[in-house]
Amino acid sequence: MRKIKCIVAASLLALCASSSVAQSATSSYFLEGAFHNYKLNPAMKSERGFLSALVGNVSLKTNGNVGLSTFLYPKDDKLTTFMSGSVDQKEFLDKLPDYARLGVNLDETILAGGFRLFGGYTTIDLSLHSSVAMSLPKGLFEFAKKGLQSDSYNFSNLNVNTMNYLTASLGYSHDIFKGFRLGANVKYIQGLAYADIMVDKLNVEMSGERWKINSHAEAKAALFCEANPVLDQDGLISGIKLGDMKPSASGVAFDAGLVWDMNFLVRGLKLSASVVDLGFIRWKHMMKGSSPEKTVEFTGFDELDYNNAETTINSELTQLGDDAMQLMDFKYDGTSEFTTTLDATMFLGAEYSMPFYDKLSVAFLYAKRFTTMDYKSWYEMRGYVNLSPVKWLDLSVNYGSTTYGKSLGWVLNFHPAGINLFIGSDYMITKVTPQYLPINDMNAHVTVGLSLALGSRK
Repeated sequence: MRKIKCIVAASLLALCASSSVAQSATSSYFLEGAFHNYKLNPAMKSERGFLSALVGNVSLKTNGNVGLSTFLYPKDDKLTTFMSGSVDQKEFLDKLPDYARLGVNLDETILAGGFRLFGGYTTIDLSLHSSVAMSLPKGLFEFAKKGLQSDSYNFSNLNVNTMNYLTASLGYSHDIFKGFRLGANVKYIQGLAYADIMVDKLNVEMSGERWKINSHAEAKAALFCEANPVLDQDGLISGIKLGDMKPSASGVAFDAGLVWDMNFLVRGLKLSASVVDLGFIRWKHMMKGSSPEKTVEFTGFDELDYNNAETTINSELTQLGDDAMQLMDFKYDGTSEFTTTLDATMFLGAEYSMPFYDKLSVAFLYAKRFTTMDYKSWYEMRGYVNLSPVKWLDLSVNYGSTTYGKSLGWVLNFHPAGINLFIGSDYMITKVTPQYLPINDMNAHVTVGLSLALGSRK
C-alpha cells in the first residue's frame, strides 16, 4: 500500500502544481501585423521583415478538465482541501470526470527572422518546444478521499508523457496568382528528452480478510545523447548513465498552408487553411522497461508472536510494503530505436472585413490537434472581432468553445516603425488564488514577444 500512496501523492502534486503551459497563440491568427503567424499558417506573410531573439515569441499554456475549485473548498471563511473531513465525499467525487487530464506546452522562439526574398516572403526560425501531458483515473482520488472504506479501486490507464525538442525551420510563401498565396515550412528536429509511463493495470481489492493488488506498467525514456540504464542486483532500473554526447535523436517536420482572398466572390472575404507539425523524431537509444503483471495478496497476521507482537506486526507490514513496491519496479527490456510522431494541428479560418470600415473585421477559426494519444487531442472553435484603427496598432478579441470548456481570448499588437511588441492570451483567467493559480479550471495562457521591424510596410 505504501507504493500506491506514493503514486496518489505524486499524481495530485503534479496535477495541482503544473499550472503553466504553451503553444503559439491562436488569438493573433488574423492580425496581419503579427510577425510570428507563420507558425500557425506558413502562407501568412508579415507586412515587414523582422528579427527577434530569445523573447521574439514566448507562449505558455495549460489545459485541463479540472481546476483548483475541484480540490479546494471554502469552509468557515477559509479554504480547505478535499481531504478534509468537512468536505462531503459525494460532493467531491461528483465533480471529477472519469479521467483528470492536464496538458502543459511551452513554445519559445530563440531566434527568428522574416525577409522579402525571391519574389515572396522567407522565414527562418529556431525554437524550443516542451510538452507534458497526464491522464489520471478517478480511482486515484477516490482512494485518497475514501481510503479503506471501499472494497475495490481501479487506477488503470494512468499515463504521464513528456516530449522536448528543438526545431530549426526554413519557410517560404508566394502569391501563385492575385489573391491566392501558398506557403510551407521545412523543419529539422533535434530531440532533447522523451518519457512515457503507462500504468495499464493497477487494481486494489479489499475485504475484511485480505488485500489483493494487481498491476502492470510499461515505461520508455530517451535523451539527446546515448544513455544506458543502471541496474541493481535484481536487474531493476535504479538510474541512468549518460554516454557519448553526440546527437542521438533527430527528425523532420513540415507545415503547409494557403490564404485565398475571395473578393471575386464576396468582397472582403478571406479564407485560410493550414496543417502544421506533420513530422516525427527518431530516438536511437530508447530505453524500455516493464513491470510484469503480478499479484500481491495479504491475508492478515496469521502467526503473531504475542510476546513481541509489535515487532512482528511491523515486520509483516514492512514485507507487505516491499511486496507492493515491487509491483511498480521496472525491469530493463533493452534499448532500441523508436519513432515518435509530433502532434499535428489543423487550422481552418474565414475572415470578413466590414464594407463600411475595412479596418474592422469578424472572423471564425477552427483548430484541431491530432495525436496518437487520445487524451492529448483537442479542438477549438473561436469567433473573432479584429480592429486595426491605425497602421501601428492591432487589437483582437475572441470567444470560443474548446475541448476544455469556454474560452475568452485577446491580443494587443503594437508595431510602430522599428519594433513589434505583442501580448495576449487564448484563455483569460477571471478568478485566481493569491498565488495567481486559476481556480475554476486549469486553462491558462500568456503569450508575449518583442521583435525588430525591418523595412517599410507593404
